[in-house]
Amino acid sequence: MKIPLWLIILLLVGYTIWCANFWHSYQVRHCCGDETTLAAGAQSSGVPLFKWNTDKPVEDANFTSWKKDLLKKGGQGDTLVITGHYRSGEKDGEKLALARAAAIRDMLAPEFPASRVRLATSMVNDGLVENGDPKESASYAWSKMVLKKEDSAIIESDKDVILLFPFNSTEKEHDPKVDAYLKDLCEKHKGDNATFVVTGHTDDVGESGPNQAFGLKRAQSVAKILTDNGIAKSRIQTGSKGETEPAADNGTEDGRHQNRRVVITVNR
Repeated sequence: MKIPLWLIILLLVGYTIWCANFWHSYQVRHCCGDETTLAAGAQSSGVPLFKWNTDKPVEDANFTSWKKDLLKKGGQGDTLVITGHYRSGEKDGEKLALARAAAIRDMLAPEFPASRVRLATSMVNDGLVENGDPKESASYAWSKMVLKKEDSAIIESDKDVILLFPFNSTEKEHDPKVDAYLKDLCEKHKGDNATFVVTGHTDDVGESGPNQAFGLKRAQSVAKILTDNGIAKSRIQTGSKGETEPAADNGTEDGRHQNRRVVITVNR
């Protein structure tokens, strides 16, 4: 059977295109050993991967999604423990592992502040070898924030500062730690045009109406500290959500404590 000329030409064109694509893929896989970027279309989890003896992860277009999922697992005020991994043959093993953990910590900013990250190191043997494929070189664990009933706390995030209140308290003047923090915050923004939204929250103990008013008193007490430290009233907006937006479970004392809070949002 005689094959038509047009079919032969079509087959030759298709074969040429296939060869070109195959050669390009081969070059990327075998000739570009220093390549440190995963393609945007690659099917990856986004988890940071490291090559042998390197302290910076391979770039990955899916990292932002992975970071968002990781941070969702932590509760209000929880500390993230990042344990950097090293292998027995890698140079300056523990130092390298600490640098890997620190690199990931820095990549979580500004959504998650460094003050809420603790670094650790561990040796593993998982097949990472020189000139081999990059591998995951850190593990992650959340350390839950637990407060005594009479304690207050300061929790920083990207734009917000969260102040936790002791039970049945609207005033923060008795807490030198909070006073010092708010004074530094005011010093930082005295010379700019930042505005402050100060919102009070409560647990669900008591009636909703009084809790709404109680949340406002908490916000106003914090706003007064801001004005006492040089922030004009016109730059501060106060409000209350009462018990309507809990950040934690009101069924436990620790959860109720986390709900007794004032959120300061700094709009730059």
